[in-house]
Amino acid sequence: MKLNDNQHLRLLEHVVVHVMPPDCHGEETMIFNTTRRTLTVKGQALHDVESMVLPLLDGSRTIGEIRAEIGEKLTDASLNQCLEFLMENRLVEELLEETIDLDSRAYLLPQISLYHELGFQQQDAQKHLANARIAVFGLGGSGLIAAINLASAGIGYLRLCDDVCTIPSDAMMMSGLVFNQIGALRGVEAARQIEAIAEITDTEIVIDNLMDDATVNALLEDVDLVIVATDAVSVNLAYRLNRLCLKMQRPLLPGGAAGVEGTFGPLVFAQDGPCYLCYRMRSIACAKLPEAELAIERLLDRERRSQPRLQENLPIAQMLVGSYLALDTIKMFLGLPIATDGKLVHLDLLGTKLTHNVVLKKPGCPHCS
Repeated sequence: MKLNDNQHLRLLEHVVVHVMPPDCHGEETMIFNTTRRTLTVKGQALHDVESMVLPLLDGSRTIGEIRAEIGEKLTDASLNQCLEFLMENRLVEELLEETIDLDSRAYLLPQISLYHELGFQQQDAQKHLANARIAVFGLGGSGLIAAINLASAGIGYLRLCDDVCTIPSDAMMMSGLVFNQIGALRGVEAARQIEAIAEITDTEIVIDNLMDDATVNALLEDVDLVIVATDAVSVNLAYRLNRLCLKMQRPLLPGGAAGVEGTFGPLVFAQDGPCYLCYRMRSIACAKLPEAELAIERLLDRERRSQPRLQENLPIAQMLVGSYLALDTIKMFLGLPIATDGKLVHLDLLGTKLTHNVVLKKPGCPHCS
């Protein structure tokens, strides 16, 4: 790897370096360790590299300036060999002019370190997330948790869609530091909490009554992904989003918690794959009393508003589902394999286990067939 004396190199913060004493042959061992890798180097005078070279790799100096500061303490050949090893093994990063100022966003450092270990170039992964635009429908329970986790991960823009006022159970999800009062708009409270923990994320609050296609369409046009918290929106809105996202080719990720279980997925995007309505129709057909299940579904569909009183659950279930929704979202934007691609993931609270179920496209589905 060719070195340029104008390069600024910084030793990655998450790399632990240790030099072991010389063995019987006078060779020292230098160990570089992360949570995913352990690299060892054997050689002479490695403690000099540890004490003289590594402290200078803080990003503030060019390679040329490092050469000048070291002077004759270390030969150019030895310095080059050291720097080339560090670069080839992704133990240092090159600081560029457009590099994000991480000093003011230290909360992102652990995540960027992990992206680096996963093989992403420098801060490209964080830039992908910073450019992402996501709409979250339903901010009670799993939707709120998903939005907070996405903001913590550095997502650049969140459209928070919810026209419901807070109720006492919302206090379990919202931090007491920013939770104002019962009866405040849930979208406003969610935006306040996000702004308190993640300065990089821009939020937009939507409190419109989402009862028609034109209103919902306008909220989908400029986003990259739609998350619908099925435990916090009406059945009617969930189905409307499913249909419109298919029509507009916007990825839709549903998920929610009810009773002693949670579900998230399937990711709805391509016409040749299953949609949320496919899953619901198959779920109702497999119920113990399909006719009764269908009658309840139709009742909730006519209500056109969220019915949290009918969905008994534990706050931990909503926290888990919201976290999984955020995790699959981040992996999708980074190009990593996701669990909800054509699958429904079922969370069993009593058995403490996850089950991945393939969702088959429903012949004759009014939304995707």
